[in-house]
Amino acid sequence: MPNLYIHALGCKTNHYENQAIAQKLQEHGFELTDNIKDADVGLLNTCTVTAEAGRKSRQFLRKMKKQNPKILVVAMGCYAQLEDVSEIADLVIGTDHRNSVLNLIQERINQKENREDIKDFTIELEEDLAPIGKASQETQYEELGIIQKQSDTRAQIKIQDGCNAFCTYCAIPLARGRVRSRLRENIMNEAKALIKNGHKEIVLTGIHICSFEKELGRNSEALAELCIELNTLDGLERIRLGSLEPLSVNKEFLNILKNADKVCPHFHLSLQSGSDSVLKRMKRNYNTARYRQVVEQIREIYDQPAVTTDIMVGFPEETDEEFEESLEFVEDIQLSQLHVFPYSVRPGTKAAKMRQISTNTVKNRADLMLDKGKVLHAAYARKFIGKEQRVILEDVVGNYIRGFSDQYLRIYLPKTAGKSGEIKKVIVKREEDANLFVD
Repeated sequence: MPNLYIHALGCKTNHYENQAIAQKLQEHGFELTDNIKDADVGLLNTCTVTAEAGRKSRQFLRKMKKQNPKILVVAMGCYAQLEDVSEIADLVIGTDHRNSVLNLIQERINQKENREDIKDFTIELEEDLAPIGKASQETQYEELGIIQKQSDTRAQIKIQDGCNAFCTYCAIPLARGRVRSRLRENIMNEAKALIKNGHKEIVLTGIHICSFEKELGRNSEALAELCIELNTLDGLERIRLGSLEPLSVNKEFLNILKNADKVCPHFHLSLQSGSDSVLKRMKRNYNTARYRQVVEQIREIYDQPAVTTDIMVGFPEETDEEFEESLEFVEDIQLSQLHVFPYSVRPGTKAAKMRQISTNTVKNRADLMLDKGKVLHAAYARKFIGKEQRVILEDVVGNYIRGFSDQYLRIYLPKTAGKSGEIKKVIVKREEDANLFVD
């Protein structure tokens, strides 16, 4: 049987899709291998969220062919959709028609065994399938089936794809196409299967999950209602939400969501900048006052919730004063954790035409924001010293077994305290580097 090496770069959605593709191929006789040199087929789910992600995508595709010249290299995902990778990949899928990957690989293997011209066959298939190297035109959600078992204690469920926002810096709407949502019935069926297989926590993921059922005329209340449905499932301990948009989180959304007591008090609320003028250039359609209001509303309903965020530094034309505004804002509202991203040019976006900031300036600002994030994260973690926390155990590291709290804080217990998948209630004794320890 063919050996398959499969890897994903980038977001949780890419990793979810990889698990679905791997399961489909395994069901048809492919054997998974973690060694590129042993693989007959190497599939990479690429990422284009930053220039660095794109560079890594090309590098990884070359790496597979270099380590195993006989491997059939398959490029899937956002970078493969928008950029021409035909010189380093034998088969290009992009973000559309992923359900065709099995047939395409089997056809290619047959062609290879018959010693026909592989490259010509690749181009023919690409033209029949999708406009690779162009924006995705997909308008229907592509159902990848139910993933029966995921590798982690936490399991992901993809609930939608695509984005309609078109922020000035982002190429993802070009790569993924417009918003389309998965059927609730399929989401619930996958959740039941995952629970049956031992998963206690489900993470709802997608490209823009607040737009779930937007194409049906719904607002973010649809996402909250989905959480209410999932909340009824026996055996499910936690529901964790992926990245949320500030404009979509309001009192109506939160008043529905609070009735789902399995939803974790952990809200990843995308900020991108703490400067109103930068937010306007980004076309984020909210300001810092609105963001502050949302954070306050969350804190009114949930006890010491984790409010984490993405923040970009070095956006085109960002002044020293605007950067200082961002630093002051994240500290003022005491965010729990910062995911810091240096801006990088994405071709085809409006920001690519703006005046760019020097690389050194962007790096220095990223370092300063990262330092601020470490201080904020540790300060938030210290609030739980001496308090009881619930942790789902995951893996052993040295003398400890570790897992995450409801607030997504890493907690370390003596490794004799239990095994992976068990739920423990513990009293936190100390904090070190924003990690919490029981001993």
